[in-house]
Amino acid sequence: MANDYWGSLQKPVLVYDGDCSFCKYWVNRWRRRTGDKIAYVPYQEVPDGFHGITHAQFSKSVYLFTRYGQRLHGAEAVAALLHLSGYSVWSWLYHRLPLASTVAEAGYRLVADHRDFFYKLTKLIFRGA
Repeated sequence: MANDYWGSLQKPVLVYDGDCSFCKYWVNRWRRRTGDKIAYVPYQEVPDGFHGITHAQFSKSVYLFTRYGQRLHGAEAVAALLHLSGYSVWSWLYHRLPLASTVAEAGYRLVADHRDFFYKLTKLIFRGA
């Protein structure tokens, strides 16, 4: 993919860690919810430095590129993705409730830094889902 591809997005694109079991689990759940409204691309399929973001940065956080040129990452990207998935309350809370974004980003960082543990926990909690 070339950088100019992002200038003409027909739909939002979520770039995630394709080697992360936790990430893949949630991307599959979100994909079922969003259908073809959002493209999901592992960062391993984009060039290093893509849109100014290194593979090291992509490996630490999801990035959501909107049709309007926004580049969101971390909990903000997830809140926006959930909004696009029909769960707008999370985006509303993130942007409107005092300290919600700070707490959400801290929670995101905790999960991102301990993905293996949270993948096992997710599988336990959402066993049949």
